Amino acid sequence: MNNKYTEVELRFPLLNPEQLIQRLNKIAKPQKQKVFQKDIYFVPVHRNFLDREYVNEWLRIRETKNRTTLNYKNWYPDKICCDEFETEIEDIIALKKIFESLNFKEIVVVEKLRSAWIYKEVEIVIDEIKGLGFFVELESKSNLEFEEAKKLLYDVLKELEAETGLQELGGYAFLLLKKKGLLKAIK
Repeated sequence: MNNKYTEVELRFPLLNPEQLIQRLNKIAKPQKQKVFQKDIYFVPVHRNFLDREYVNEWLRIRETKNRTTLNYKNWYPDKICCDEFETEIEDIIALKKIFESLNFKEIVVVEKLRSAWIYKEVEIVIDEIKGLGFFVELESKSNLEFEEAKKLLYDVLKELEAETGLQELGGYAFLLLKKKGLLKAIK
């Protein structure tokens, strides 16, 4: 996408992670491999992101071995494109105290092992999510307009011969909250 603050991505449950990893190791450029990420999601109590039929806003702190980031996403109705703003955090304890002071509530923690590759200007990620299993994500890293970027993602997915379940539009935090009975299904 031309806008560095817009993301186009697809996400699916992955049924053949070992085979896809083997294929990616042959045709794609490895990025990070088996990186542990801990994502802590928050909502402001005065504006509960979860109190709507379609949850489109997410605020998270991501902790990895080497860095901590704050990220906000606002998904468009198509559910594969969002505005995304992210910045590095120097002091996570201070940020959590700020959130607590401003009445932001922690709602869910997503823990995962993530491996990533680049292929045809697409970042391909395989995530193993604690409590959910394996997923594959494809994100356009090109300067293509939305429809072209979307087509590229679906074309690459087909070429990879990944065995997937139905496309997941809600994200990992949504799936974990739903599994715990804290969300109603998206209609």
